[in-house]
This record gives sequence, C-alpha cells and structure tokens, in this order.
Amino acid sequence: MRHNRYHHLSWLHGIELFEAAFSTQTFARHAHEGFAIGAIAEGAGGYVCRGESMVLPAGSLSLMNPEEAHTGHAASDRVRYNMLYASEAAVRKVLGLRDLPGFPAVAPQDRGLNLTQALARLAGCLNDAESIDHRLATEEAVHEVLARAFTHYGRAELRPAGREPAAIRLLRDRIACGVAEGRALSLADLAAETRLSPSYLIRATVRATGVTPHGHVLRTRLDHARRLLLEGAPAADAAVAAGFCDQAHLIRQFRRHYGVTPGALIRH
Repeated sequence: MRHNRYHHLSWLHGIELFEAAFSTQTFARHAHEGFAIGAIAEGAGGYVCRGESMVLPAGSLSLMNPEEAHTGHAASDRVRYNMLYASEAAVRKVLGLRDLPGFPAVAPQDRGLNLTQALARLAGCLNDAESIDHRLATEEAVHEVLARAFTHYGRAELRPAGREPAAIRLLRDRIACGVAEGRALSLADLAAETRLSPSYLIRATVRATGVTPHGHVLRTRLDHARRLLLEGAPAADAAVAAGFCDQAHLIRQFRRHYGVTPGALIRH
C-alpha cells in the first residue's frame, strides 16, 4: 500500500501537495489558509462542509476556498487522493491573475478526469526528481493543475494566448544554448528571457508548437544525445553531456521519443 507523502515546494511560493492513501485516519474540523484543490482517485472520501455532510466517490473533486472549515474521513474501506494547497498569493503569481473569485462548488464531478490526471502528473514529477529539469517540469505541472482548477471550476479567466513568433524563436535559442552548455533550465529564467509571464509563456508556446517549454527542452536534450551517439560517444557519456542524470534515464526517454533504445541506433 502506498504511504502518505507531503511535498513542500519552498522554491515555488510554498505550494504543497499531499498524496493521501488511508482507511481509518480522520481529520477534525479545520481550515486551510489558502486554496485546497484535490481529486479522489480511489474509494470515497467524506466531508462535513458548508453545513452539509458529503460523500465524494472516485472522480469527484474537492475544491476548498481559503479558511473554509471542514472535517475529513474515509467513506469507504480505503480512499486515495491528491490534494494541492496554494495561498491566494501563490495562485496569482503562478497564473498571473488579478481577479480570483474562488470555487462556488465544493465537490463537483471532474469532467473527463482532466484535473485528476493533472494532479497525478504533478505527483509523478515530485516523485521522480532524476532530471536536471525537474523544477521546470514541476512548475509546468503546478501551472496545469491551477489553470484547470480555476478556469473550469473557479470562474477565473486567463489572458488568451496570442501569436508570439519572436518570443518562441528566442525561447528555442535559449533552450539550445542551455542544453549545449549543460545548464538546468527554469520556467522563470525562460520567461524572463522572452519577457513574458511564466503562465503566458506556457500557453503561448503550446498554442504555437503544441508542446510546452519543458517538452522543447526534453526534445533538445534527446537530439543532443542522439548527435553524440552518432559521433561514437558511449551512451553513459552522451546521457551526462545532454543533461540526463544517468544512462537509464536517457534510455527511458529515448525509447519514449524514438521508439528504440540508444543501442538500436545504427550509423551507416
């Protein structure tokens, strides 16, 4: 059985993620200083909130506004969920929002399980810190959770992404330079280079290319490793030079991207 984990992102506005899996634990009436955004992945959870007793089966969201008092317990033999905690200031900084109306409903159904899956991806990032770009991947995962939560369920409106060809060219140039120099790349640095906010940069990049900034970084690292392999470098050396933590990490990403392992790359 998976154990509970609590991740505190001191470098990202103090945002936290609670990976919960329990059967008998209960939570007395309490409130959170900031927003609490969660999704029931397995079993059912229970609340008393806003004067009502609620049961949240798998596929339900749990969306709490700051200082909203509630209890918590497992309403089935076992419940598993991911819950993100973020202050109002953190949400405004990550999403670049001024207006933040909050959540009108505590336990809506997750349409298409999109927010459930976004929270699971964030948990995956936090439990897989092997990449030199771990923080960039985490920043994007947090942004996805907050953007989905507040635009779909919190009545917030993000500035529509426009066409930013100059910024996208600059982004690609900066990524290529960073990979060639063996540097870690952060969303904050890339946003500063392009003179766009981090949230807008993510959305503008996806609109223009269909891929996030981290997706471009990963592809650039793989292309760099591939060139080194074709030049005869051992896979372990190519992995380190391209910014992967080790050869195993390169192999996993190489297979996902190219469909083969580095050992199957044959030069004629």
